[in-house]
Amino acid sequence: MRAFVPFAYSALFAAEWLAALADEGPRAEALDRARPVVEDAVARVDAAGAAALVRIDGLVSGAMLGAIPALLAAETVGLPEAAAAAERAIHELMSRVAYKRRELMPLFPPLIERVAAVHAAAIQACGAARWRLMAARARMQPGRPSSPMQGAGTRYVKSDRFDARAVDCLPAIDRTRADRILKRLGEVPVPDELELRPFDDGDDLWTIKAGGANRFILRVACDRRGPFYMVEDIGPRAG
Repeated sequence: MRAFVPFAYSALFAAEWLAALADEGPRAEALDRARPVVEDAVARVDAAGAAALVRIDGLVSGAMLGAIPALLAAETVGLPEAAAAAERAIHELMSRVAYKRRELMPLFPPLIERVAAVHAAAIQACGAARWRLMAARARMQPGRPSSPMQGAGTRYVKSDRFDARAVDCLPAIDRTRADRILKRLGEVPVPDELELRPFDDGDDLWTIKAGGANRFILRVACDRRGPFYMVEDIGPRAG
């Protein structure tokens, strides 16, 4: 069973937090009444963002490998759309309230900035968590060779889990481009433009470029002829 991102995209901002701004009151008191409402909304946004980061980090510490597709969806679609919706909601409120009371206008830019920053931090955290979980999956759920060995110099082969993982992460056009790039891994020497490098401080996982922001995750394996790269995964590189 797949896991899902443990917070609603809309949880980082709610227009209801600003509902009190629509209340009628003496114009002379408008600014004093509005300021604590906006300040409270900023505090709620910050608290919601901090809670989201804790929950995202919990997916990694809990090795929730099933959350990888959900994190990618949050990172690329759900959270960007939520950020745009939140900004629209604030601007709509400004058009309804602040145009009558222009003295309220300076209250909104800091809120808009915080909403954007909190969503951006959540997007970055989802990407980092997804990338770390992809590495954990390559180590915890390694595949077996899916075909004969490839490469005239550096040997490599796709794992029998690779195709399903690639379908989860990339559209067909990106997978086709990545396959063309992967063939260059077998050249002697490995082309510098592939940026072959260790995944982290270990020596068991490596990565190479796969086109655009995407990278392959390669696991070092061995057979009777010696070491080779098992191509385990592919996806957008976080950060």
